[in-house]
Amino acid sequence: MADFTFLHPLWLIAILPLSLLLPWLKGKQHNHGLIAPHLAEKLGLGQQQASTGFVPMLGFCWLLTVIALAGPSWEKTSLPAYSISGARVLVMDMSRSMYATDITPNRLTQARYKALDILPGWKEGSTGLVTYAADGYVVSPLTQDSNTLSSLIPHLSPEIMPLQGSNAAAGIEEAINLLKQAGHRQGDIILVTDGLSDKESSSTSALLADTRYRLSILAVGTRQGAPVRMPDGRLLTNSQGETVVAKVELNTLLPLVKQTGGQLQLSQVTNRDVDSLVAATAKPKENANKEKEKELVERVNNGFWLLIPLIVLSLFGFRRGIVIAAMLVFMPVDHAFASPWKNQDQLGYDAFHQENYESAAEQFSSPQWKGVAQYKAGNYQQAIETLKPLGDLTSRYNLGNAYARSGEFEKAIDSYQSVLNEDNQHADAKKNIELVKLALEQQQSEENKSDSQDPSSDDQQKSQQPQNQQNQQNQQNEQNEQNEQNEDDNEAQESQEADESEQANEQQSQTDQNAQKQSEQQPASQPQGKSQKDDQKDDKQQDEAQQIKAGQAQEDVQDNEKKQQAKQSVSRQQPHDALSASDPVLKKLEQVPDDTSALIRAQLMLQARQKQAPQVTENSW
Repeated sequence: MADFTFLHPLWLIAILPLSLLLPWLKGKQHNHGLIAPHLAEKLGLGQQQASTGFVPMLGFCWLLTVIALAGPSWEKTSLPAYSISGARVLVMDMSRSMYATDITPNRLTQARYKALDILPGWKEGSTGLVTYAADGYVVSPLTQDSNTLSSLIPHLSPEIMPLQGSNAAAGIEEAINLLKQAGHRQGDIILVTDGLSDKESSSTSALLADTRYRLSILAVGTRQGAPVRMPDGRLLTNSQGETVVAKVELNTLLPLVKQTGGQLQLSQVTNRDVDSLVAATAKPKENANKEKEKELVERVNNGFWLLIPLIVLSLFGFRRGIVIAAMLVFMPVDHAFASPWKNQDQLGYDAFHQENYESAAEQFSSPQWKGVAQYKAGNYQQAIETLKPLGDLTSRYNLGNAYARSGEFEKAIDSYQSVLNEDNQHADAKKNIELVKLALEQQQSEENKSDSQDPSSDDQQKSQQPQNQQNQQNQQNEQNEQNEQNEDDNEAQESQEADESEQANEQQSQTDQNAQKQSEQQPASQPQGKSQKDDQKDDKQQDEAQQIKAGQAQEDVQDNEKKQQAKQSVSRQQPHDALSASDPVLKKLEQVPDDTSALIRAQLMLQARQKQAPQVTENSW
């Protein structure tokens, strides 16, 4: 009895009303008669004395009931601690051979479909996602939310990989690191690939040696193989210019499965391959997470033994209906629900799994679940208010997520850091705090740029207004000058035409005179006629040159007009361009792509920069 305690000691406060109720009932018993005692004695009427056992009986039953509700406990029981929730990592091959068309429409599409079919079968435990080509990259850390992975897998393709190639060992290594960082010394690795080379198989076998990780493989493709048709329609060729025919070689996959005790499934039209893999990996390996040395010690509530005397004593109260009245008055009545067999949290849990998060948030009485439902519904501020008072590890992590979604990056970092201070192996918190820090740096850099550009843009706009007016005046002056030049050129051309006509008349008169002299003096006129012909040729050449120059001048004028019109249009567009360039809101809108594939590629590129350059793989094409 040294360990005697009350599990719910607050119920003992109910003894206080009993100390007030008993004296009042006892005093009421003495004034129970309708006729005064001295009058009844003169009239010869005898009064029945009231029963004196009711008040002690009520006090005794009240005391027993309060003690039973307080939960007296004087013994303990031990329960074995077992965990059936395992951990697994899905590794997907994103080499360009996945574009092979030996299965319709190609291997990549079928691999994504199979992965999406596998996820719903893993109802317990956590799942991570890794992809590889020339190197391995983490797409998602271990998480219990399979919807996250379902939204990422359809956007995986070889086009988003930083480097092309095929290195399955790098993907397996990333999967092992994920499991180790989360504290899982055992787990499952599910590889979805279209085959491994001998070098990949040997490297993977060396990684899995002396570990307790089980490798299962889903081979996508056929042994006959097919050419690899790229998205642009061309056939993939190797360095020698030969068409690549990708085949599934099972002899490099079977040794890995036998070494680790996993399963090898060839992709099928039905779901038999998926069902077999789910059945093999849904639960951890035998004795994987069983902790025989640990036990859960729980106290036994022995208050139920006090119900036996209470039931016996209550039988005497049915004659007067006291028990029924007490049950109607004092029995606690729970709120009415749509289902009589489920409480408020259970109804909220059902609504949560039906993705009706707003209804789930209203149903949940647990603040932890209510905050998660509000977060899922997109009500981040409400989730923050709900989760802020909570101090458990999961609630603080979810609080950090809510802060990050609402744009309060500094508070999100503080929440993640508090989680890591308590559990430095929390993989999700490590991943999220890095992403939030990057987002905070980017936000601060954009704010600094916008602050430096805002005054300059105002000055530019102010200075551009008088400049535009001056440009317009200058352009009008230039156009007037050009019109005057055109008029001068026209006058010059008319004067040149008049001179040419006078020269032609003079030449004709000279030729007539020469003809007359020639008839008189033929020998002497011959050299003169030749000189006149040469003069005429020179005059014609000069006239042609002048006409060409006049045409070039007109073309130059037209070109100048076009250039000036272009300058006017540019000067008119400059204020708008300067506004769009200096507006930070427009910049932010341009920098946020609504493309999941692009976001995943950016994440993979960030990981690639933090790694050393991988070695060239056998199938680097």
